[in-house]
Amino acid sequence: MTPALAFFYGGMVHRKNILNQLFLSIICMGIVIVQWILFGFSFAFGPPVSEGFGSFRWAVLRFGEGFNPKYSPTYPLLTYCAYECTFAIITPALISGSIVGRMKLVPYMIFIFLWTTICYDPLAHWVWSSNGWLKSLGTLDFAGGTVVHISSGVSGLVASAILGHRVDYDSHEPAHNLPFTILGASLLWVGWMGFNAGSANAANGIAALALINTNTAAASALMTWVILDAIHGSVTISGACIGPVVGLVAITPACGYVQPGWALLIGIIGSLRVYFAYQFRKYMRIDDALDVAICHGLGGTVGAFCTGLFSQRDMNPDGGVNGAFYGRPIQLWYQIAGILTAVAFAAACTTGILLPMKLLYNIRVAPEDEIAGLDKAAHGESWEAFASLAAKSLMNKIKEDGASPDGTFEMQYQPRNSAAKAVTVKLTVMSALPRFTPVLKVPEGWSAEKLRMPETKDDEKGHHSTIELEL
Repeated sequence: MTPALAFFYGGMVHRKNILNQLFLSIICMGIVIVQWILFGFSFAFGPPVSEGFGSFRWAVLRFGEGFNPKYSPTYPLLTYCAYECTFAIITPALISGSIVGRMKLVPYMIFIFLWTTICYDPLAHWVWSSNGWLKSLGTLDFAGGTVVHISSGVSGLVASAILGHRVDYDSHEPAHNLPFTILGASLLWVGWMGFNAGSANAANGIAALALINTNTAAASALMTWVILDAIHGSVTISGACIGPVVGLVAITPACGYVQPGWALLIGIIGSLRVYFAYQFRKYMRIDDALDVAICHGLGGTVGAFCTGLFSQRDMNPDGGVNGAFYGRPIQLWYQIAGILTAVAFAAACTTGILLPMKLLYNIRVAPEDEIAGLDKAAHGESWEAFASLAAKSLMNKIKEDGASPDGTFEMQYQPRNSAAKAVTVKLTVMSALPRFTPVLKVPEGWSAEKLRMPETKDDEKGHHSTIELEL
């Protein structure tokens, strides 16, 4: 799931930050697994000190290979530990989408360790531990709508507010590599089946219910988003990737408690709410780069609320209860209590960690590094080197086929305004193949700073303006 998230996020950031964004997700696999083994699992699920806190009696997993009647009655507790660790890893990784291109690496890694310890572990204990106080109260969260999505969405919003806007902030910046995003969204959908169905803790009817509900909500959310896009004029690929993720987020807390028909509706409701929230994100004064607060925070809130409406004890006799639509409206208030607790606790923890770090240590990269991109500034690497290798392979193939290497490729830029003139970019294939770095010959009048196309006029013969791009 976390590598899938890395690709999903990586395709949506600016090309100058793609390696950094991949790193921000993948490094969580190192930090959180170490923390989880040392004391995280014990703090979340160990023999409790109280309804509010776990203990450190299971630190370094000192419980052997036996079964546990509460968490793993039919398989070793170590397996349950490994499974729950995947939730602990992806939750802070989700936050990274809010702070794209702004935070230094070492402070980020310290933040991930502290946030997992101070925020995630206690919240997981409250909702999922055998005696957690929210679980005892009656809050339902089958697979992480509250623990994972609301907490990460709120924390991402708070973190981006504390760090401030990017230097080159553009709320309409397009995704640079949609194939990456499609790959990530597809892998997330597949992995989500394991997350949600696996939360049944057995290969039984509840796992089957969670599995079918997960797919149902994702599919209905996808179709809803595509229809809304079509109504607005164009069906976007990025929307077709975001839609099912929103449905997966929304169904997560309810997937083991509701009928498939309600899962269909939850996906539609989640997609509608998030889609229209997206239309107003340009008015936000906070630079949540990949809209983690809207997708995960709002989507998780919708799902937790709908759980209080549509849950049905007949669907899950062991852990389910009837919701408001089945004669028990008090469940809706228990869900609201869980939502408000997660929002307040995540916001307080994130502020309590990041604000002192910001005051005591400069956690934000220098403006010139932001503009250059963290791939080069923080990692000293660039994924675009692979694009150069691809160009080399293409031109070598041209030579192998006996074609003359002095031909040209042409790419055309068409402004959004259909009345505006198109601009043609001519790519010249040169015989000197060792030169692979594109060099753009920019004519006078171009704004290199804003990288916008210039006003162009057709020549007397009606041809479009051209720009030479040599390899």
